[in-house]
Order: sequence, then C-alpha cells, then structure tokens
Amino acid sequence: MSGLGDDRKKQAAKAPPLRRGKACLNCRHLKIKCDGVHPICGQCIRVPKDDPCEFNDTSSRTAELERASTVSRLQNRINELEGHPGPSGRAVPYPGWSTTDFGRRNSPFSNSESSAGSRASPRASSDDSLLNFQEPPLVMIQMLLDHFLPHATQFGFFLQVERFREAALLSLEWANPLRPSPALLSVVYLWGVHLSLSQPLLSSEPVFLKRAQQQVASVDVAENNNSMHLLHTIQAQVLLSTYMFRNKRFLEAEFHANGAATLALGYQLHKIRSSRPLAPAVLGVPLLTEVYPTQPASPVEEGERIRAFWVVVSLQSSLGIALNAASLNFSILETSGASIDTPWPLEIDDYAAGALPRGYTGQETIKAFLTEDPSHASVALPTFFAKAAVLLHRASRLGANWSPNLSPQEASSYSASYLWLDSRITQFWETLPPLFAFYAHSSNARTLVLAHALTAAAAIRLHRSPGTIDPDAARQKCVAAARAILACIGDTTVPDFTVANPIVGSLCAMACRVLMEEVRKARAFRGAWGETVMRGEMPPPGAEEVALGNDLHAGMETMGVYAVGCSLIKYQLMKLQQEYEAPY
Repeated sequence: MSGLGDDRKKQAAKAPPLRRGKACLNCRHLKIKCDGVHPICGQCIRVPKDDPCEFNDTSSRTAELERASTVSRLQNRINELEGHPGPSGRAVPYPGWSTTDFGRRNSPFSNSESSAGSRASPRASSDDSLLNFQEPPLVMIQMLLDHFLPHATQFGFFLQVERFREAALLSLEWANPLRPSPALLSVVYLWGVHLSLSQPLLSSEPVFLKRAQQQVASVDVAENNNSMHLLHTIQAQVLLSTYMFRNKRFLEAEFHANGAATLALGYQLHKIRSSRPLAPAVLGVPLLTEVYPTQPASPVEEGERIRAFWVVVSLQSSLGIALNAASLNFSILETSGASIDTPWPLEIDDYAAGALPRGYTGQETIKAFLTEDPSHASVALPTFFAKAAVLLHRASRLGANWSPNLSPQEASSYSASYLWLDSRITQFWETLPPLFAFYAHSSNARTLVLAHALTAAAAIRLHRSPGTIDPDAARQKCVAAARAILACIGDTTVPDFTVANPIVGSLCAMACRVLMEEVRKARAFRGAWGETVMRGEMPPPGAEEVALGNDLHAGMETMGVYAVGCSLIKYQLMKLQQEYEAPY
C-alpha cells in the first residue's frame, strides 16, 4: 500500500497543474488540491470521504445549470439517471390500493383494464408500469393533501391553500384546466407521502418521486396557454427543489431552483406593478413573453404572482448557505437586483382585503428597503422573511468580494459597505416581532422563526468574513447571533416546530460551528496557560466556556430532533458530531 502511495506522489509531482473542472467532486467541494488520478484521487485515498471519489470530465455542471436553454434537456437527463427503484429493482407500492377499494379514480398501482388477478397483486407491476397511471384514488389524494398543506408554506408554497385544495379535489379528469397542473399535483402528492411518516406510504416514495420528475420534465412552457398552469410550473419547480434540498440532493435542488428563477425572470415577475418600462430581456435570460400572458383575474391571483417571485428569491438565498454560496452568481438578486420593482409579499388574505391599492406602482424595491426608515416598513411576515433572505444574500456576496489584495480604494469601499450592512442588519433585526406574538398560528410562527434565524445568519456571514474590521467585536456579534439562531429554532413552544424548511439544518450547523470554534479557542488557551504557568496542569474551564459548551450541546440536541425524517439534517448533524469529537 505504501508503494502505491509513493507512486501516486511521484505521479502527482510530475503531472502538470490540473485544468479547471478536472478535480474530483470531493476536492472541488472542499476546495483542496486534487491530483486528478483515476479512479480514486490521492486525497480521497489518504483521507476517505463519506461520498465516493467521482469525476466530472464533461463541461461544468454549474455552467450547464446557468444556461436557461438547457433546462429541459438537463432535467430529462436527470430523470433518466436519478430514478430510485426498490431493492428488487421494482418500486414497492402502497399495499391495498385498488380500483375496487377507492372507486372513482384509478390507483397508480392497478390497471382498471387488467384482469382481477392482476388487480389483486399490485406488487407484481414494474416501476415503469406503475408510472403509466395518472393519480392516486380520491381518498388517498385527500389524505396526502392533509399531510402536506398544513405545512406547505414552510416549503415554499405561495398559492392560496384553500383554493388549491378545492381545485385538487374536483372530480374531473387529470388534464382539466380547472384543476391544478399535473406537474404541481404530482409534486404535492410526493410531499404528502414524504411528510406522512407512514412506512407503507414511504415505501412508495420513490415511485411518487419519479412520477413528479416526469411530470415536471414534460411541461412545455412555450405551448402552455393556461396562465394559472404557468404559475403552477414555477410552484412545482420550487417544491421539487425544496424536496431535493431536504433529501441532500444539492445539484438537483439547485437545478430546479434555477429553473424556477428562469421562469420568474422570463415572465417578468420581478416587474409586477413597476413604474418603469419593461426591458426586452434580463442579462441573457430570454423573455418568454412581453409580460405574464394574462392580467390577474383577482387581487388574490396577483398576490400569488408576487409571492411566487419572492419565494424563488428566498429559495436561492437559502441554497446559498447549504452550497457555501456556490449558487450566488445565478441568483435573481445578482442578475436583476437593481431592476426588481415587484412589491414585497404579503399574506394571501391581505390581497383579498385590498392591502395592495389598485393604483400602486413601485421601483427599485430592494434599494428602497436598504435605505428606508425600518420603523415605517410593512409588518407582514412574508415581507420579513423575504427581506431577511435579501440581507443574507448581501452579507454572503460582500464576504465573497473580499480579498487580501484589494487596493486602498477598494479596501475603503469594502469597509464602508461592511459598516453600513452591519447597521442595516441590526436595524432590521430590531423591527422583527417576538415569536410568542404568533404562537396561535403555527405557519406564521414558523415563518417568523426563519426570519429571525436568517437575519442572525446574515450577521454571522458578515462578521465571519476575513475582511472584518474589529475582530473582537465581530467575534462577540457572531456568538450572539449563533445563540439567537439556536434559541429561536429550538423553541419547542412554536407549534409543529420540527416540520420546517430544510434550511433549518444549515442554520443550526452554522450556529453550532461558531460556538464550537469558541470552545476550541478557550480550550487551547487553557492548555497553553497550563503549559507555561501551571507546569502542565490545565486549569478548569471558566464560566463563559461552560456556557458555550452547554449551548453547543443544546444546539446539537435540537438538530437531533429536526433530523427525524430529514436526511439532510441527519447528515449535517453527523458531520458536526465528527468535527466535535475530532482532537483539539
């Protein structure tokens, strides 16, 4: 084995530097030097990783995602490659589904034209044959909606819930325009299965996933003349992205988020109620139509379009945390930040009540937010959440722009931006209402929890950047923000607090790492003090170190509660525990 290692070292020493994109995926993710040796590189042999050593020798996948013209082709390819059959090669259906049991609708696991014997043995169907059927039976649809809709807003559902439910339960054909689009229905059914925590249902989750992927991939936006179904396509992309995010499938999560962003920009959803003329295109994103194909039929429908845009913005900002800001460049806030005129989102009932006056027009929504007096701002919870996502993006982008090689003028500009953003985050944080004010409404309370946590995460992203002006003050602000994240996310008095957006895991992990770093520093200081002053005897920890350690353990316990049913948070907790148990 040592001979093989020596050969690899010699090979790496002689080899020229790797071209861009030729490193393995593990080394690219960790940003470490890769020798490019196939099939397993030297870094992955020396320090085995959780994921296998894989290479992507084709063009950059991120670049592919950024090309709007390839969205449909890439999605079809992902559908082909990412199906997940059961252990026997066949998806395991939900037992007991049959047309005789549920009557009016064909089960996806039984063929109404087949023999009685085949209906009695649904498990004999192959995965492909199961996908040929359209929908579950009506009783099952009702159950899946009941599992998903109470938590829908936490996963980016921006439509009016009551109207969606009524349309989904209409006893009409699958393709009837009065019902939600097939793509959206399929993704909602997938979420209902996922949140059911019922083993019989969960065994069929791979089938529902493949069905949802097929339906989303089959949408032809150019030929779709149903204006509501166009909005449903964006909703389906958002929900599928969040599902992939929750299940630790980051490439697909980013892919579907970028697809939703492409549609939002293409249909000029960032120009709703704009006082400026529409531009012909947005930084290379093709304009699918001059405006959204039809005028909204009601204030609620217009509100759904407004909420759709800001949900996509928030989704991309959330993915930026999990992907370590890798998705910033294709964010809507990057490609069209200065041209966003769409008003901030409100609660869906606010639109029906006329909260958005008929003659209202706006311009440069984000610029106005960053410069206005926060005491006069809207108090709608979706607005708080969207603004927190904007601040998080700005903090991430500012940190990414710092370099030790900045010119004096650039360094001065960076310092000014740093101080200004620090002040703006603090001002906004002070305007957020306390959590207990919304405990009676579970979805509202959970939205407010995320608004608080994202604002604190923005503070951490800002103050942990290497370009911080006052390191000691920045450290204290980071610790305070980390404790704030764990306090609000770990608040067990919030109704249904564990059924939450997958960003919760990334926020908890970020906060725990801040505290872990402080505990390590304190232990290192005590060790050095013991070596030099106390002749090798380490003094006991101080009160602050004990408090930091307690908060860290409480944070990991909180993650353990959220990890139930969420593979992403379970994985993040495992990595955090490994870091904690590593030698100091």
